[in-house]
Amino acid sequence: MFKTKWIFLIYKIPREPSSKRVYIWRKLKKLGAAALQDAVFTLPFSEKNLEQFQWLAAEINEINGEAAVWECYPTTKSQESALINKFNEISNTEYSAIIQSLEKIDSVTDIDEKERILRNAVTEYMETKYNDYFVADLGSKIEEIIAKEQKLLNKRRYGKEENCE
Repeated sequence: MFKTKWIFLIYKIPREPSSKRVYIWRKLKKLGAAALQDAVFTLPFSEKNLEQFQWLAAEINEINGEAAVWECYPTTKSQESALINKFNEISNTEYSAIIQSLEKIDSVTDIDEKERILRNAVTEYMETKYNDYFVADLGSKIEEIIAKEQKLLNKRRYGKEENCE
């Protein structure tokens, strides 16, 4: 038996109106679900994730769609590794975008704008970290960058490196 239990949401939604498809897709993205096929999404098992997929399946059924939620284990070690790698890939892609936005801080001269960029990056980081189920590599790199930038901003604004609250 493999270590990670998974939950799958398999669904079918009428093509029109497309707003319903977009609504479901946004909810899946917010949950951090990984797409395996067009209408097959997965999350690692937790009671919270199971409940979220069950609610989403109910919503899909309410909009005249069809949905099923499955719990299972992969049948091979390579399948389990592929799923974990997919989740880490998703998180690292989101972390890369945050790193790119943090890199813009150096070219900005206005301290308020620097703080806005940092604040937005921290918010995006926290949202991504919430769905980083397998602790992707770039997460710790962002923490280092954020800490460094915060020290630099504090030093510039307050003349010291500590957080002045």
